[in-house]
Amino acid sequence: MPRPFLPLLCACLALCSSQALALSGADMQRRTATIAERYLAIWSSNDGGAVAGVPYMYGPTVEFYGRPYTQGQLVNEKRAAIRQWPLRRYAIRPGTLRVVCNVAQSKCAARSVIDFEVANPARGTRKAGSARFDLGVSYAGRQPRILYEGGSLGRRREG
Repeated sequence: MPRPFLPLLCACLALCSSQALALSGADMQRRTATIAERYLAIWSSNDGGAVAGVPYMYGPTVEFYGRPYTQGQLVNEKRAAIRQWPLRRYAIRPGTLRVVCNVAQSKCAARSVIDFEVANPARGTRKAGSARFDLGVSYAGRQPRILYEGGSLGRRREG
């Protein structure tokens, strides 16, 4: 696992590793917001951490942009995205993150607008813009797991 990724993964796992039963709705909301922010930081790293983190961050199956994926399929999808866009930056637009939790089901949903910039210097391509970002998190197990990830493209600029 690449070294730059380790501190982010360790911070996320430490933050997320308490038992779900001890979490209040407010705790779940705060943790979900942090998970969304850390996830985007990991996905913005240019070292393969987004792939290495799949077994730690996602459930055994996940809905990824409207389709069911196993962890193995998700790893392949993320590797392909990294090959297409080796340089990536994703950030939650300030003031847009909203988290809603269902404490009885131990689940939260985060939605925000993100600003992004991706590039492939070898091909001379670049895209930037904004998108809606959705992330679902379960607190039912020993540590939170991402249940779904999705969104839709907003404004986009190509360069």
